[in-house]
Amino acid sequence: LSVALDPTVTPALRAEGMAREVVSRVQRLRKDSGLAVSDRIRLVVVGDAAVQDAMRAHAAWIAQETLARDCVIADALPSPAWPATAEVDLDGAVARIALTKDS
Repeated sequence: LSVALDPTVTPALRAEGMAREVVSRVQRLRKDSGLAVSDRIRLVVVGDAAVQDAMRAHAAWIAQETLARDCVIADALPSPAWPATAEVDLDGAVARIALTKDS
């Protein structure tokens, strides 16, 4: 029995991995912020072009998984500062995540 495996990471696969990591980090940030599992949020993700492209490609899925009413991909975090923020490493790219409970 033999198995052939192609270890090539395509841009689409890398973008999907970034999106999955963002979901994981948002869920952790929700928990650390004391939000209930069912709370709706507003979400902002800031990063370089690779991060922004990945988030745009998967924004609907990210919003669905994190219960985000708004999933904004931006060049800078909103001002004034939101109550929950985190800086994360997405496969070498730095992204900043901010969220707040949707009222």
